Amino acid sequence: MADEQDQERAQRTCVAYRTLAERMTSIHISRFSELPRIELYLDQLLSLVDDELSFMHLPDEGPLVTGSMVNNYVKRHVVPAPVKHRYTRRHVCYVVCVCLFKRVLSIEQVTRLIRHVEEENLDLRHTYDELCAALECALAEQFAVGPDFVAPAVEPVIDLRDANGEKVDSPLDRTIEAAVVSLAAKIYVEQVLALGEETALAEQPGAHVDSDSHAAATTPPAVTTVK
Repeated sequence: MADEQDQERAQRTCVAYRTLAERMTSIHISRFSELPRIELYLDQLLSLVDDELSFMHLPDEGPLVTGSMVNNYVKRHVVPAPVKHRYTRRHVCYVVCVCLFKRVLSIEQVTRLIRHVEEENLDLRHTYDELCAALECALAEQFAVGPDFVAPAVEPVIDLRDANGEKVDSPLDRTIEAAVVSLAAKIYVEQVLALGEETALAEQPGAHVDSDSHAAATTPPAVTTVK
């Protein structure tokens, strides 16, 4: 009987992990051109960023970003100040980057990283798109296991370009790549551990866990944005 229960538990865990892996290997973070072109109010900004980064949200975790957080980032000059309380795609890029990297870096380190990007006069649109693509690649590499998953052919690579589109020869590309890989590894550990906690909770007598709860926490809801 115990052996059968162990087999069933192992099977449930395998299925749950496979579902998680399938989701995390197909993450798409909106590129700069896919972000709303209209100016946003703070609550719209928060909703958008939370949706974009929902793949790394954990059960029972609070919002990934709040109004007070954004205001604090602005005061610390990590994020540009809004114009007449409105936020543009540029602001979205900054807030997304802060929310991502603060998962593995201190806010002081995130600030220095952003300062280096600004000092190199990098093209924001290109750099942001490169970051999104690199993170998707790193996540796919972390979660791509077993014969049904194919890991990316190359490791995440950041191609830096200045405002004129010229390639920038700087160690900053390797720094960002390392930060992205560290972030993907942290997300992997957090999501797998959360998956194990949910499985254990479901096995407790009388416990009821919604089978879609973890998926809901890491899958963005359908939203309509104005282009």
